[in-house]
Amino acid sequence: MSEVEKLLTMNYENVCNFLKNKYGCISKNYFSDATMSKKSQGITRGKEGLYIHHIDEDKAILLSTPKWAQKSPFAYQYADRLVYCNLLEHLVLHIKIFEYPHSNKHNFMEVGVGGIYAFIVPELNDIYSGIQYKQPWKQKVTEVVLPLKEDYFKCIKKLVELGFSYPLLTSFNHQFGTWNNRNNNRLYEEMKKMGVKQ
Repeated sequence: MSEVEKLLTMNYENVCNFLKNKYGCISKNYFSDATMSKKSQGITRGKEGLYIHHIDEDKAILLSTPKWAQKSPFAYQYADRLVYCNLLEHLVLHIKIFEYPHSNKHNFMEVGVGGIYAFIVPELNDIYSGIQYKQPWKQKVTEVVLPLKEDYFKCIKKLVELGFSYPLLTSFNHQFGTWNNRNNNRLYEEMKKMGVKQ
């Protein structure tokens, strides 16, 4: 059983704890102060292909953006409420949020899902379809997850099993004119065989 497969069997809290143990703790709050307008310096690990995930995104969405972060307590930005993850692990975290939404989530927010269908899956679709990034940190993101295509498909199967009804056959970079969605067609055909709908 691969590491991603193991994560897919865990609940959200256990996945977060696993990733904290794997990558270590984050040293500073995400935003430098309670105005939540400026990010703290020196906490990113993009050169290692890692992202920062807000653990409290099981309660509120887009906590890395000031506009949305300011709708939630500053405590959601504390260093101990953050975890490092690669892009595929980021998908697992959002799958777990979708599977186990927090009982105290904001009523007007559908937690977890936007990260899946608007950002993470579209970018992974482009990566597994051969996109070549120019930015060194995005090259590292790709390098880290590229060997894990079968694990990506296991994540997609999990979303199908959970009845995820949002679009998954999309490209992230198409909107910027740097990639053509048609380049992903072969991957989309494989995903359709798993039960993904248009």
